[in-house]
Amino acid sequence: MTDGFYTSLTGLKTYQAGLDVWAHNISNSNLAGYRAKRPEFSTLFTESLNNTPSLGVTSSQKGFGSQMSLAAMTKDQGSLTTTDSTFDLAIDGNGWFGVFNEDGNVMYTRNGSFNFDSERYLVDKRGGYVTGRMAGNINLSGDLSDNRLTGVVENVEPGDPATQTRLQLPNVLTYPKKVTDTITVDGNLGFEDVERTFSQPLVSAGDEQNTLSVTLKKSANQPQQGSVWEVVATVKDNSGEITFDRKTGTLTFDGSGQLIDSDVPQLSNSGTMVNINFGDKGAGLQANDSSTVSISASRNGEPEGSLSNYALSQDGNVVAFFDNGYKSVVARVAVYHFRNEQGLQDLGGSYYDANTQSGDAIFYRDDTGNVISSDGLVLDHHIEETNINTAEALSNLMLVQRAFDASSRALKAGDDMIKQALNMDA
Repeated sequence: MTDGFYTSLTGLKTYQAGLDVWAHNISNSNLAGYRAKRPEFSTLFTESLNNTPSLGVTSSQKGFGSQMSLAAMTKDQGSLTTTDSTFDLAIDGNGWFGVFNEDGNVMYTRNGSFNFDSERYLVDKRGGYVTGRMAGNINLSGDLSDNRLTGVVENVEPGDPATQTRLQLPNVLTYPKKVTDTITVDGNLGFEDVERTFSQPLVSAGDEQNTLSVTLKKSANQPQQGSVWEVVATVKDNSGEITFDRKTGTLTFDGSGQLIDSDVPQLSNSGTMVNINFGDKGAGLQANDSSTVSISASRNGEPEGSLSNYALSQDGNVVAFFDNGYKSVVARVAVYHFRNEQGLQDLGGSYYDANTQSGDAIFYRDDTGNVISSDGLVLDHHIEETNINTAEALSNLMLVQRAFDASSRALKAGDDMIKQALNMDA
């Protein structure tokens, strides 16, 4: 009688804990990034009914009570919802975002609903700073009104998880101008005495948009082998009328059509001297009848541009796009991993803390030390909803409730039996 009494009593405590877990899951069914927990039960202890192995071939044991051994975090992927915000981020696969708490320690979350504070730091809804690493290629002004990109970066190495910092992404950012000083020419002039022309826009030091125009025609005096072409190069402003500079020279080709000499001088691009590189010894411009006539020219230099928008690549790099057609990585959002993420401590609100069970946060790396970003892809314009299966949660809630009721009735029956035994006459 007492065994049944205490067994049912432990059952009440166990299933009450199970009810709490499933109810907590359901109450967080609309919390983005929340990881559901699944309670697991076990026998409290057992007693062997058959202590003599010779009396039977099977073990005969009786259980006494139950307990909730753990409430394990589920690792299922939550559904991804598309949003209008670039910095609504979701992780497809394993991984966790990091957010600094008030004490400067990192909390971990799957809720990537991020935005900017007044100083343009990337923060979560509670104002905690999102962790990551800056590329170091932004020169910020004091009032964030005249920020300059100092260099183009293709990738940010995340470094060590313990050295991550805040991410400051200004909404005003200028791509620096690089003035054109070299024109590279390629193609084939052919061998016929026909005038050839090409032009190329230049990036100038000022606001003007200069254009280089080049005319090539065969010289009146030609060698017995090869050919000589006269070159007239002119730099004009954006109206096409005012000439900044005009130079002449010649190009000499050998019998196979390869360029062997060029004496075209440099031209002024609003003060910056521009060199026209026609090539040399088989590379660059040629003059033969063995291929189609075509001339292509390219320039160095980049026009000034203003920030158009940010976007995130799937490895977590933050890419700034500019209205001049150029782009650069400016930061990287950290995606952490754990040896045992189910050991993370739940802090509430879809935030978790690392401990001895989970191990310290790490970045996945291959044998050569390169970061592996294929497990835990970062998606912008997405939010990961909770991974709770509502149908499963409600079903288990009802099952645990019935088990709780059964334990309650068994406890009452055990109590009644003890009362009857005490009231029996000796």
